[in-house]
Amino acid sequence: MELLCVLAALLALFLLCAALTRKARVPAALAPLTALSAIASVLTLAGMAGVLYPVTWVLYIACAAAGVWAFWPQKGQTPDGKALFTPGSVLFWGMALAFAVYFFVRQPIASGYDELSLWATAVKVTKVDNSLYSTATLGTPWAVTQNPGLPLLSYFFQFLGSYADWKTYLAYDVLYFACFAAVLGALPWGKWRVAVPLAAVLWCTPFFFTIYNHTIYLADTYLTTYGDVPAGLVFGGAVAAWLALRQTDGPRWVVLPVLALAANLKANDFVLSLAAAGLIAVDAWLFCDGPFRQGLARRTGFAAACFAAPMAVYYLWNVRYVGWLVARNASEGGVGETSASLGQVVVNGVKILLGQPVEGFFAERQPQFLQAMADMGHQFWTSDGKLSMIGQGRNVVGLILLVFALAAVVAAGRQLKARIAVLAGLSTLCFVGYNLMLALSYGFIFKDFQAASLQDYNRYIYSYYIGWFLMALACLAVALLPQMRRQIQLVKEKDGPTAVFRSNLYTPRWGLAGQGAVLLLAAAMLFRQGQIVLPQLSVLGFADSEFADRRNIRAEADLVCSYLTEEDRVFFVSQGDNGERWFSAVFDFYPVLVDYSGIVSEMIGGGGELGLPELKPDEEGPKNFYYHGFTADELDAIVRGNGCTVLYLQTIDDIFVQSYAELFTDGLAAVQNGETLLYRVTDAGFAPMEMEVSSP
Repeated sequence: MELLCVLAALLALFLLCAALTRKARVPAALAPLTALSAIASVLTLAGMAGVLYPVTWVLYIACAAAGVWAFWPQKGQTPDGKALFTPGSVLFWGMALAFAVYFFVRQPIASGYDELSLWATAVKVTKVDNSLYSTATLGTPWAVTQNPGLPLLSYFFQFLGSYADWKTYLAYDVLYFACFAAVLGALPWGKWRVAVPLAAVLWCTPFFFTIYNHTIYLADTYLTTYGDVPAGLVFGGAVAAWLALRQTDGPRWVVLPVLALAANLKANDFVLSLAAAGLIAVDAWLFCDGPFRQGLARRTGFAAACFAAPMAVYYLWNVRYVGWLVARNASEGGVGETSASLGQVVVNGVKILLGQPVEGFFAERQPQFLQAMADMGHQFWTSDGKLSMIGQGRNVVGLILLVFALAAVVAAGRQLKARIAVLAGLSTLCFVGYNLMLALSYGFIFKDFQAASLQDYNRYIYSYYIGWFLMALACLAVALLPQMRRQIQLVKEKDGPTAVFRSNLYTPRWGLAGQGAVLLLAAAMLFRQGQIVLPQLSVLGFADSEFADRRNIRAEADLVCSYLTEEDRVFFVSQGDNGERWFSAVFDFYPVLVDYSGIVSEMIGGGGELGLPELKPDEEGPKNFYYHGFTADELDAIVRGNGCTVLYLQTIDDIFVQSYAELFTDGLAAVQNGETLLYRVTDAGFAPMEMEVSSP
């Protein structure tokens, strides 16, 4: 049944894509990315307005109506479906259908730390509540302000049927495949010798720039809900879509929803969307088919629209909506605003780079900012910074610029060569700007320990590498196609000059060598991926044991929830937890609420070791680092004050028994004897609940 629900979502997407292709002249390979971007925009606006559920129904109905319109036979015309099937579109639909069936059979489960703390939880909350996760009531002490583009795309695939983790992975991968199709967007069937190896290159790309050591664990690039890979793919996919549109003379508006999506994936990737907008705007404005002044106003308007799309998303979500969320959170006793504003960070960071004095917070953080820049440079230039399958950043940049250079060499006509050269140069400049943004984040937004270790630097930087590589591949794909160039020639006649249009067809130089280079690149990337990622550790061969622990934890959560109601609020106890098991419980129990299990205003809780202050262990480790010292009366007051109705004792130890046995009516005998995991909060104390506890 759940597979049928997902296939229905894919059918709705196909009908919308068919309408875009047959009625709006959107190339079939670009239609999926356009449709997904438009869906994300509609659902974002609906979620912000609080009407997500009814609007999604309307969206599904609209997709069906669009499909009827697209396929309704026209009088005197014979339906022709050839336009719907190009190398890019076939790649997209083939991979989407294959992964839908494959994930349904294999049933992968969300297990990563950030998946459980945000990304997967956001999707589940959105599905269960049929509203934005940012307004949900959770046991967490902060407002969730991450951009909703990816969770809402997942919601589209989750909408019919029940929530399932594998549907989320499928939604993300469908977006991946749409970006791949955009790179192939201009290639006709006659260029299958380019399309096939290029498809192999695209398949390897997310692995290639994210896996940088021989791994003995599952390489979960295609099994993750993190936003870094999608952000990079959409960043590059937007520019690739534009290049294909120019080649096929498609409608220019297609790139606008894609640019909006690029700004709606992660808060720190707004810079990427602006970079994509700038590259497209320059290419559209600077290079035209006729005299420069011809159509200048129209080109200028389009360039402005490219910037307006991501800026509108930033303003509506990051300024207006998040501003409201933070203010509401602060008024309800939350943490409110926790970092300096983006404008202040940029202004003061630039002042430091120019040698100008800064004051207050920025003066205190100036050494941290400068050290972060030095550390990032060290990662880029030295062998310590192995961020990809080919090593440090300098190697990655060298490969990308080499692909750009190859595209420029084989390109037909001076204008295309110049366009590729400008894209290569400006994208390199944008890379410098993106690194500056990361340095500013480590200096003035992230915490001290995050900056000291450049925490998650690899995830942030490979977003740009992935998108940049896609741009280079798209340039190469276009360069291997013939170019039609129209020129105006003035012919002198006795009654005055007459304008004559001339069309010249330019064929790629060394086109066969270019095709060979693509084949060689595909072979090299497949070979390197085979060295780093074993087949049984990839998305196509993972063992069921990869998710065995999570399945056991979820089974226990399902058992516990069967004894609870949605009105219950659970106080979570798992001694020695570093926070991961608490996040897991928040995810698995929802819509039953798992409390922060501590003091929200002081940010004490969210898992850890509970015990009397004097019993804190001396040895280093999670129990020491995450120790929450409460007296018995304090713990009792916290449980009751937070409105908890049930205690879930997932794991207890001697410290917990010695500290709090007196609060439990049976002195914790039932849980120690394996008779229960739940205690009900009563006036007389915490009383054991009868339940069947499965044997370990």
